[in-house]
This record gives sequence, structure tokens and C-alpha cells, in this order.
Amino acid sequence: MDDLIAELQQRQAASLEHGGAKRVARQHNLGKLTARERVDLLFDDGSFEELGQLATHVHTPVTTIPDKQTPADGVVTGFGKIDGRQAAVVAEDFTILGGSLGINNFLKKTRMLELAQRDKLPIVWLFDGAGARTDEFIGEGLAPMHHFMDVAKLSGVTPQIAGVLGPCAGDSSLLPAMMEFIVMVEGTAMLAAGGPPLVKMGTGEDVSKEELGGSDLHCRVSGVADNPAKDDADAIRQIRRYLSYMPTNTYQYPPYLEPDDSPDRRDEDLAAALPENRRRPYDMMRIIDRVVDRDSFFEIKPLFAKMMITGLARMNGHAVGIIANQPKVMAGAITAAAGAKHRHFMDLCNAFHLPIIFLMDTPGVMTGPQSEREGALRAGMTIAHSFAFARVPLLTLTIHKGFGYGAAAMGGLGAGQSTTLAWPSADFNAIPLDSGIQAAYRALLEASDDPAAEQARLEAELGALCGAFPAAEQMKIDDIIEPAATRPRLIQALERALTHRAEAPVPATRWGILP
Repeated sequence: MDDLIAELQQRQAASLEHGGAKRVARQHNLGKLTARERVDLLFDDGSFEELGQLATHVHTPVTTIPDKQTPADGVVTGFGKIDGRQAAVVAEDFTILGGSLGINNFLKKTRMLELAQRDKLPIVWLFDGAGARTDEFIGEGLAPMHHFMDVAKLSGVTPQIAGVLGPCAGDSSLLPAMMEFIVMVEGTAMLAAGGPPLVKMGTGEDVSKEELGGSDLHCRVSGVADNPAKDDADAIRQIRRYLSYMPTNTYQYPPYLEPDDSPDRRDEDLAAALPENRRRPYDMMRIIDRVVDRDSFFEIKPLFAKMMITGLARMNGHAVGIIANQPKVMAGAITAAAGAKHRHFMDLCNAFHLPIIFLMDTPGVMTGPQSEREGALRAGMTIAHSFAFARVPLLTLTIHKGFGYGAAAMGGLGAGQSTTLAWPSADFNAIPLDSGIQAAYRALLEASDDPAAEQARLEAELGALCGAFPAAEQMKIDDIIEPAATRPRLIQALERALTHRAEAPVPATRWGILP
């Protein structure tokens, strides 16, 4: 037995060396941590339980790499604790054959999916790998689909998170695109079905990794990824923070944290966030930061579709989702990208039992040829499906504009809210009043000796019918509140809506959380 124990210890020690000192040094010189350093940052000290540590590559008749050594077969897998709660990890090791996918490497990953499904635990993927090892997959037949299906089945059951920490192609680029929260390291990460050499071979184009699939492209333009990170440590910090708002699985409620901010806190300066000239843009982030628990707002997709704000926060210690229009970007109009961002985030919150607070200031769905080419109608209307199947408390506050379907998509009449509130500055209409008058009263304006004066008269006359007070008189909203009372009123409504949480949560997701 002593000999066997000695051999075990020797094999375990060898697996900790990654691809050797030179490759580890190269990884560090590229500004990247090793797979095991990343795992150590992710988990609470001393909590990591590794599985598959002694795995190695499959020996084949055709070996393209002489003396191939693959400690842990190029991927570190196991379980640990994040803020005291269990989670799974799959961390690709770029120092071993570029983090490429081998047969046993693949089996380790699918084993982690199996265990995450069985034990209902969050799974964090730390991607830093190339495509498949050609020599190992020769003769393996039809490409596998089952692991993608496993990820899809797990979606909305447990949180699935991707840290893209290096150049990822092949399987290592496909899996992250299915995750619910994706962080990419600036200047280091790449997500692309095929890297620059493959693109050159297939299309003749010369393209850099950053141009092809860097963090700016995917966090700002395509929306495939969510948040950029400065480095590995920042990416893992964001992953830990994201999980702090999430339950371990859909069979639990999100964790409650004792707040250090009063639920009764009024903000007498909040009204000043809205300019006196209502046509001027303002920053909705100023309102969000003053209403939620101090320093609790964590924005998701901050660079993509910036006319729509989505993020996680706390209200008197309760984890919530925030969906808000951003008036300083395209007046808060809902584009195709904004609609997709809204719908995905709403489905995420619904799957994991996070109440949603809508802060409304939108002129509606974006119009024009470009908007139609982008499919804004289709993207916007998918939001109706999210509302139809939502099982979490919904709270709507209208700050200023609430026009047309844009207002409906932010929690319009009959959307099943626990409360619908408005500031006195709220303005409701089918379309903006000035353009509505021009459409409905065109003949009257053209016949007028002074069309501008007639337009102003009609705006003043009809505008009196479109504000917050007529809406409250008709019970189209529950109440008008002073801006200063926004936080306490939202918390009162939220805690009233949460009284049913004495019961066990019922899984809300229907088909997983679609990208």
C-alpha cells in the first residue's frame, strides 16, 4: 500500500505542474493566470475538491505530437464554495496543448455537466482553449450534440457562467455562447468558430483575433458576451459577484443579505435627476444608484444596446433585477438589440426568482427603415412572451415618457405587476404628442394661418389629458408618488409581493433561458 500511495502522490504532484515551467511562464507573460490559479481565485480558500485530476490523453495509432504529456488532460474540474455555497468549475488549461479538446478532456467536461444536473449546482466555465485534437478524434464518427443539449437542459435550472479568458475556438467558443452570463477579458479573450488562420483559409481575409471575436466586438456589437473585464482577476470577481445575487438553483430563492441601507431612506434631491426641460436627455443611472441599496447595482451588458439598462441589485437586502430605459441614448427607444437584451434578462430573472423593477422612460419602439431591417418588431414582441409566463413580482415606475408598445414592454397596463407607480412628470400616450397631433390633425394644421401656434394650442389642450393625473384618475396606474419617496414605496410593494415566499419556489422556466 505504501508504494501505491507514493505513486498516487507522485501522479498528483505531476498534474499540478500544468504544461511545464516554460509554458506557465508564457501564460503569465501573456497576462493570463493558469487554470489552477483561476480556480483558486474563484473558490473560497481551501474549499476546492478536484475530480479527474489523474486523467490523461487517449493514445492513438496516429500521434501528431511526440511525447505528448497532458496532466489532467488539459482541463481542471471539480467543486468548491463561493461565499460558502457549492458550485462546479470547468477550467481549461492553455498550457497543455493550447487547452485543446481531447477525448478524455471531453469526458471530464460532460461528467461535470452530469453532476451539476444531478446535484443542482451552478457551473462556472473558465474558457481558454482551442478546437479539437485532430489525432484523437480521427475515426470518432459524427460530431457530438449531446453536451450542447445537456447545457440547454441545465439552462434556467442552475446558473451557468462563462469566463472567456483567452483565445477560444471550436468547442471552446460554442459552449460560452449558450451561457447565461459571459465575461470576456479585454485584449486577451477571443470567441470565434474558427481562428484567423481558418478565416484566411476559408475566405482569404486577414483579420486579427480582436477584430474577429474580441471583447469589444462581442460585448458592444454582437451582444454574444455580457461584460468586459480588465484581466483574469476582474473577470472572476465579476463572476463571484453575479452569483451572489443568484440562488444555487431554481428550487431555491435568491440569498438575502442584511442591508446597511434604510428601507425608509428618502432622497429629496432625486427629482433633480429629471431636467426641467423634458426634451433634454438625462442619465437613468443617477436614479438607479439613488434608489437601490447603496453600491448594490451590478450592470449586465453595459456596452450593448445602451438605450436599455439591465442589471442586478438589492432592495432592502432582497436580490432584484432592474430593467430601465436610458433616455440619454436614442431617447430610450427600444431597438431590436434593446428588445433582445430586455427579453433575455427578464427570462433570466424569472428562472431564478428575482423580482423585476421596471423604470420607464421610452418613446416606444424605434421606427425607420434600419429598425425594420433589424427586426425590431419581432424582437420587441418576444417580450410579451416573457410577461405572459413571468411568475416573479413585477414593479413598474414611470419616470417620464411611456408611449405605445414601448410602455407596454416596460410593464404596461395589465402586465401582472404588484404595483404600477408614476412620478408626477409621467406622460402617457400612444405616440409622442407632437407627432401624434401632426398625424391626427394634419388638415387642421394645414388650414391654419399659423400652424405653429395651432400645434402649440393643441399640445397644451391635449397634453392635459396625457399626464400622470389623468392616468391615476382612470386607475390606469396605482398611484403617483413624489420622486423622494421612490425607494421606500418600491420596497413596500416588493416586500408585500414577497409574502408568498414562505412556500417553496416553483421552477418558472419553460425552455431554458434562450440567448
